[in-house]
Amino acid sequence: MKRLLSLMLMAGMTLAVTLLTSGTPHASRPINVQVRLPVAAKLDTTGVRRILVGGFLYNDSPYLDPENEMVDLLREELKKRTTFLILEDPAPSLPEQRLDDLKQNALFFQAMGEEYRADLIISGQVTFTTVDRSGFVTQEYISPMTGRRSIRSVYVDRTGYTLRLDLIYMRGADGMLLYDTSFFQDEIVLTDESDPLSIFFILSERFNDGFLGILLPQVRTEVRYLLTD
Repeated sequence: MKRLLSLMLMAGMTLAVTLLTSGTPHASRPINVQVRLPVAAKLDTTGVRRILVGGFLYNDSPYLDPENEMVDLLREELKKRTTFLILEDPAPSLPEQRLDDLKQNALFFQAMGEEYRADLIISGQVTFTTVDRSGFVTQEYISPMTGRRSIRSVYVDRTGYTLRLDLIYMRGADGMLLYDTSFFQDEIVLTDESDPLSIFFILSERFNDGFLGILLPQVRTEVRYLLTD
């Protein structure tokens, strides 16, 4: 067992070992081992220095501008956690196309790459929606008089928010699609406690690790179980 752990440590794995249970003194004992494994970036960024984020297709929202907010958030995250040069130019306007057609518009992205001298262009579509989620829910009720517990139905005014982010990574030199992916998050909150812009930020932050994992190597933690004598 000592030799096994030594080999795993030499391989660069970080271990957190927890003894679970033991029966008889000579029975095999399971060991819970948490192993940190390197995960390669999804996209080969060799030769990539200048990155342009935007523009994005987006839906109209009465609360905020989904495109501008998402461009600002993604640019800020890349500037904080990568060494790429993130261009500060205003997000360029996209042609009126569906996302699937936009992916194939190599001439447009090639022209954009030449204009901004961008090695990589991150574009796509952002969709932020709200829906009424009010209705009756069951709650536990404790009588202040008797202390008795009971279940009752109460009407709750709630709002549901959804945020979908479709990303496409286009090569600036020839406008070809290199990678595409999607992220989705939702949240239901009490209507009188909800602020659409704050919810947008909260949902966007949940994308950060996945978004950065496309361009940067990450670390994934997995659990392994070993039997010892």
